[in-house]
Amino acid sequence: MKREKGFKPPFAVMRQIGTSMEDQLVSGFARTIRSGAYADGTVLPGVRKLAVMFGVSEITIRNAVKRLCREGLLAARPRVGLTVCASGGRSWRGSVLGIKAGPPGMYFTSVLENSMGSVLRRNGWLYASVEVSARLEDADVTTVNMMLDASVKLIVLFETPPQVAAHVSRLGIPFVEVRSHSPSKESIFSVGDDLTGALSELARTLRSAGVKTVLSVYQHPAARNSFAGELERAGLKVRSMPIRPIGGRNVQECIQRAGLQMFEKMLADGGVKEDVVVCNDDYLAAGILSAIDRKGVRMPQDLRFATMSNKGLGPVHAQSLTRVEYDPAESGIRIGEAASTYLDTGKVVPCSIAIAFKRGETV
Repeated sequence: MKREKGFKPPFAVMRQIGTSMEDQLVSGFARTIRSGAYADGTVLPGVRKLAVMFGVSEITIRNAVKRLCREGLLAARPRVGLTVCASGGRSWRGSVLGIKAGPPGMYFTSVLENSMGSVLRRNGWLYASVEVSARLEDADVTTVNMMLDASVKLIVLFETPPQVAAHVSRLGIPFVEVRSHSPSKESIFSVGDDLTGALSELARTLRSAGVKTVLSVYQHPAARNSFAGELERAGLKVRSMPIRPIGGRNVQECIQRAGLQMFEKMLADGGVKEDVVVCNDDYLAAGILSAIDRKGVRMPQDLRFATMSNKGLGPVHAQSLTRVEYDPAESGIRIGEAASTYLDTGKVVPCSIAIAFKRGETV
């Protein structure tokens, strides 16, 4: 057993890029260990010293160490310390790199990615990810290139714009696109939302409840087309109303605030004229529901309400909401298995985001 003396960080943690410091630590140590830089059994400095060396908090180091231990690259041994498992690093069949361009901290992407990563690791593929801006600036390109080595056999793009896909296609590494609004022809396969079944059930439920007119409130144009289009095909009269985020740095809070303010004004000016409100975003729905509660509006007596929702997130409300529910954990399993099948056999297995209709008390 060798204790690493005069330890020097083998990579730097950068604060000015979108990728979290924890992800940078996990990816950096994974690359270093896989490269054979440390002998099997090498003992690294403790958590406190690593935190000082990398300029991060101790909790960030602990979280990164936990993930590296789960992946078999480090072991926390009593009375010994953090020990490198180089043989564990070399046992991986290769690695998969995720690239995310959506707002940081999005619940759906985070849960999906964790679920997908678990499937890939179980099948022998090490998973790491990096965040980039939608504009793909020079710093983003540098960060992505730093993550690449011969072990990366597949790249997964999460809600990335065309310029990110174009850059990845030039790298010559096979890639998959998840929830892209304009899938690239160069991608191995793309994974999108198949809302048809859930929205058809929603439309049937609305019609059976006597609904004839719908106020479709949306935050993203793609959601407007999918939700309103399916409801119109079912014979319902739909009025679409876009709501734009209001100021601030946290995207989710900005969307929620916009829904709250818009509906407070609408309710003060005479209320909703349509039979039902259908919301296309869970954060937007949370703001609208706050406005409804503040004004003492009862559901479904005074107003019927249905929304898009993420399983496990909400929006949380006293009543069970009628909703089109996305399941990010199941979606991650589907994508992880499809990616593993491609890596193992070269075969493409079509898959889609897991979505279901749930009847609640609000319609």
